[in-house]
Amino acid sequence: MFRNLLTAFLVPLSILIPIGVFLRKYKFANKAEKTLFFYLITAGIINAVAICLSNYGIKNLFLLHIYTIIETIFFLLYFFFAFHNSIIKRFLLVAIFVLPLLFITNFLFLQSINEFNTYTRPLEAIMITAVSLLFLYRSGFVEDWLKQSSSWINIGILVYFPAATLIFILSNYFVFVTSNRQLNRVIWDIHSILVLAMYLAFAKAFSLIKKNTNG
Repeated sequence: MFRNLLTAFLVPLSILIPIGVFLRKYKFANKAEKTLFFYLITAGIINAVAICLSNYGIKNLFLLHIYTIIETIFFLLYFFFAFHNSIIKRFLLVAIFVLPLLFITNFLFLQSINEFNTYTRPLEAIMITAVSLLFLYRSGFVEDWLKQSSSWINIGILVYFPAATLIFILSNYFVFVTSNRQLNRVIWDIHSILVLAMYLAFAKAFSLIKKNTNG
């Protein structure tokens, strides 16, 4: 009962927390922060559609393939606006076009659109994790580091995506190879908690947006 409440209602609805916080700060937000906000809006819509399809017994894993492409574009766009280094920005721009093409190739020729995309989800998570670490490295850990919106955004990213990499890789194995669906459910419960932690970190980040961050 609690598991269904957590995964089907609490975590999906928790996306409203950062969205609600951001709406009060929208006019002060920069392009990077607005990009993340629109990502949350899009993610919320896709999650709502996925839950509705599931309730009617309709397969919804195809949405995960679509969501992976959209999520990748949004996060890379966030970093494109957040970075100032022209070389890094050019790399991110190339990745924004190349990665979606790879992901489309995956569900057209390699993995069925009705199974977990265990090739592309880990690739996405590794890419976003690496770029986030690079951003933190280049920004430096200054004295007021935890008072900056970008710091909490990257905390949220690094709470979720590194662990999610393993979850994405192992999901198909537990379901289709070992048939251990119970363990798979436990793993996805952990995934839900990580998503919740990321949303809360984003909410904290948005609460720190100030007038002088407007860009």
